[in-house]
Amino acid sequence: LNRRYVRQKVNVARLAGLAAALACGVVIIVLVNRGRQQRAIEETRKRIAADLHDELGADLHAIGLLSDLALSARKAPERLDDLLRRMRSLTERTGQAARHCTNLLEADDLHEDLVNDVRRAATRILADLEHHIEFRGEAELRRLSPRKRIDLLLFYQESLINIIRHSGATSARTRLTAVERTITFEVTDNGRGLDGRVPASLERRARLLGAEVEAGSSEGKGARIVLRLKRRRFGFLP
Repeated sequence: LNRRYVRQKVNVARLAGLAAALACGVVIIVLVNRGRQQRAIEETRKRIAADLHDELGADLHAIGLLSDLALSARKAPERLDDLLRRMRSLTERTGQAARHCTNLLEADDLHEDLVNDVRRAATRILADLEHHIEFRGEAELRRLSPRKRIDLLLFYQESLINIIRHSGATSARTRLTAVERTITFEVTDNGRGLDGRVPASLERRARLLGAEVEAGSSEGKGARIVLRLKRRRFGFLP
């Protein structure tokens, strides 16, 4: 009896220790998951704020620019009608983007084709500025995930806004290539150039992409903004 009692006592002690260890494990798992959820919420909040700033900010800036052009075209009815149509179209698109800005991936009809989106962004933001766009590796660009396409487009829009606001340029050039395991987005202009510091909004968007960005002056003394995204971070569609 004594031996049986001792064995039972030992077993009970072991079970109690095991139960305590399991309880500690559960508590640790709960705390870790809670920390992960909080980090995920914070990351989502930052991304939504960045999307709101870049997507809506670009559209509102373009609307303001078109409004200025419309005011100067009051004596040219055909030109004025064209500008007003563009403003109307852009206003509708801005409202559509705003409805989906907390999760741009829900918008099935937004950002489906990066190449066409880049062309449209240049047309509406640069307005009457002369601009040239060059693409290379369009098949690779089509393989990008929706999130990567959105981030690349928002980076481009913010680059164009920096050109309009600060450089005093009259023309701009865009090169988007996807070759040799790297996506390169290069924007140059013939304005005053940059001092080498990357604007904070572009740094933020590059960070969300996991890409490298640099800013400076091009050979013609204008601004030059370059973003490079390595293939291992592409985010292709499955």
